[in-house]
Amino acid sequence: MARPHPEPLTMPLDFSDAEMTLLLALAQPIEPAQRSAFLDAVAAAIGEQASGPGLVHQTGRRVQRGFLDAAPAVAQRTAPVPRDRAA
Repeated sequence: MARPHPEPLTMPLDFSDAEMTLLLALAQPIEPAQRSAFLDAVAAAIGEQASGPGLVHQTGRRVQRGFLDAAPAVAQRTAPVPRDRAA
């Protein structure tokens, strides 16, 4: 019985040190558990385009907004509401 061939692994983008520093700075306000997903989303958004600091920054900011916009909604739904204090 022939074994199916696994999907080829996609190679991560080769970011320069300056680009990676920029992305890590953009990831700081994102929840630590979501930072890897943020970096993956930026890499996916850039795709096969020729990378450079301008494209990385522009794409990183756009993707970052999606992660930051989602975070407050989750926090508001899960944060406990103090009931013993008067408003």
